[in-house]
Amino acid sequence: MEQTILSKGKNVREAIELGLDLLGIGKEEAAIEIIQKETKGFLQLRSRQAVVKLTKIKANSTHRESASMSVDLAVIEKVVDNLGLADKKVELVSMNAKADEHRPDEQLGGKVWVKEGQIYCQPSELHYPTISVGNGIKLLKNNEQIALSTIATKEDRFEIQTQDDSKDTIWNITMDSEKLNVYLHIEPGMKKTSKIKDIEPDYHIVLEAEETVEIINDLEYKEILQALNELRVIHGFNHSEIMKAVNTDTPGTFTIASGVSPKEGKNGRIELIVETEKKMGLKERANGTVDFRDIQVIPTVQKGQVVAKIHQPVPGIPGYTVTNEPIPPKQTYPLVVQCGKGITFLESQNKLVATEKGRPFFEQNGLMAKVSIIEKLVHRGEVNISSGNIRFKGDIDVLGNVEDGMMVEAEGNVEIFKNVYSASVSSNTNVVIRGNAIGSMISAGKQNIFASQMVYLLRNIQEEMKKMILTIEQLMNLPALKMTDHGKKGLLPLIKILIEKKFKLLGTSVKQFISLSQKGNHLLDHQWLALAGQLKSCFFSTVMNEYHSFDSMIALEKNLAEMIGQYAEDQDKDCFIHLSYALNSHIYSGGDVRISGQGCYNSKIHAGGVVDINGVFRGGEIYSAQGVNIRESGSEGGVMNKIIVPSDGKIRMDLAREGTVIQIGKVKHTFQEECRNINARLDENARLVF
Repeated sequence: MEQTILSKGKNVREAIELGLDLLGIGKEEAAIEIIQKETKGFLQLRSRQAVVKLTKIKANSTHRESASMSVDLAVIEKVVDNLGLADKKVELVSMNAKADEHRPDEQLGGKVWVKEGQIYCQPSELHYPTISVGNGIKLLKNNEQIALSTIATKEDRFEIQTQDDSKDTIWNITMDSEKLNVYLHIEPGMKKTSKIKDIEPDYHIVLEAEETVEIINDLEYKEILQALNELRVIHGFNHSEIMKAVNTDTPGTFTIASGVSPKEGKNGRIELIVETEKKMGLKERANGTVDFRDIQVIPTVQKGQVVAKIHQPVPGIPGYTVTNEPIPPKQTYPLVVQCGKGITFLESQNKLVATEKGRPFFEQNGLMAKVSIIEKLVHRGEVNISSGNIRFKGDIDVLGNVEDGMMVEAEGNVEIFKNVYSASVSSNTNVVIRGNAIGSMISAGKQNIFASQMVYLLRNIQEEMKKMILTIEQLMNLPALKMTDHGKKGLLPLIKILIEKKFKLLGTSVKQFISLSQKGNHLLDHQWLALAGQLKSCFFSTVMNEYHSFDSMIALEKNLAEMIGQYAEDQDKDCFIHLSYALNSHIYSGGDVRISGQGCYNSKIHAGGVVDINGVFRGGEIYSAQGVNIRESGSEGGVMNKIIVPSDGKIRMDLAREGTVIQIGKVKHTFQEECRNINARLDENARLVF
């Protein structure tokens, strides 16, 4: 079927181009007849536009039809602006309606409009109206769907379809495993309808639809009660929550029935009547020096003095489920008390009484408690080859020196009245050295210096291992990895690649952990040595073993977490080490470390509390869990000092010389020149501030 239009333009060329754009064809597909050439009048008066007649010569071409459907709206609008109404009037044609419903109107020539969901148009010889399809609308022209835009002629028949949608109300009722709560989850349904907007006559229209969404919640109260009855719920109905669910117009979860949780009882416990912990540390004189004779007060008890009371367990109160089944409380247990030396138990009165004079000592592990009276061992000479090493369960006073290669170990306090030379001094509580520590290892707390360093490494290993497990889990879900033979070789190849490419810090930390366990094997519990072997098997084995499965790696990571918790530093937070001077020494304290004399040279300090150096810190490394105070750090020669605290810690220095390195959390800073009055910390954005 041929299609002919008249097109106007400022000149013949423009009129042809506009007509071809409107028809959506190329010049070779049209028969062109020039009706009128352009004329120019004086000052634009009595000027006339060019008029051409274009006729399609290939009406059935698929290429032409495709081009027509993608007519650019901007081009159409430009054509409409340049086309005038022809002198000859045409008859109005109604689409999808009876011909006599809309009579021709001279003002409707070349226009199209929508009324009550129907399309009407009245083409003219000079202009064909155009239609664009909006969102949510399907337009059929002569039973073929229009994608973007189209031209309307009197022979065309149009059908408009809108997209209606609906969704039913979804709800379900669940009960927790303990039958304490019943939950109703509901997602109300909806009904969405669309209606075509009426559009006034125009040369170009865009079909638009108005959407109406109606929320439908057809859940009924009786349906909920019926479902509860099927679950045998007979107790704890929450009627207000049920009504909220019935009337809600938004998705939500409602607790529609609740039981009663049992009230837990109390296990047996011990109530200490006397002080067992030290009350104060070394006393500082007004001039800044320390009076070693005025040591903190250590509590003591007399014979016959009541040390503690034992309280029996209190049973709990049962609860009940929503199905009215009783829920018994957890069973309570009595405290098992072990009477150590110097303690007797009066069972009729539930009291522990001292039978000797001395220092009360108390320790508890779960429901096991031990109370005893410990004495003090006084060694009046030197600790050397003649005396042998000294190990004592109570307090130890050494009035002389501790000489080369010797060892002093105590479960109580240790006080050395002179110096420690290339020796080892350890205490489960406190160490006081009135003189100097040279080339020695000093430890205070139930942990030893090796265990403390291994806990520090273990935290890094666990953090990196968590990241590796997450990475492996993501990789295992990739189709490419599922096609490999990791089922035969386990995760060993993948672990090796990740250690080499992504988790180098994990590999380094594990190697340090293994090396440290070998150095301190004579002081470490078997748990540490076993854990070192497990880490080695997991990350550095050359053959597949039991640790190269995903579940085994998760179990190993949990084992690390338990180990860290078991050896947490805060269990020794009341311990401390006080000395005058340290050189080439290793110092570990679960609590504070204080060096009150000349200072600390080429030494390593690890403290669970505060490190306080009244003199110079020159060469070495400090880690403190609670903060560092130093009068002077570094040297004029630029000897490197490293000072580390956690992210919430602070570092204070009166003078920091060039080469001093501080680290707060993961943020490091190296002083390039001498600085005074340093007070370093991290702000809320984890940035280092002074």
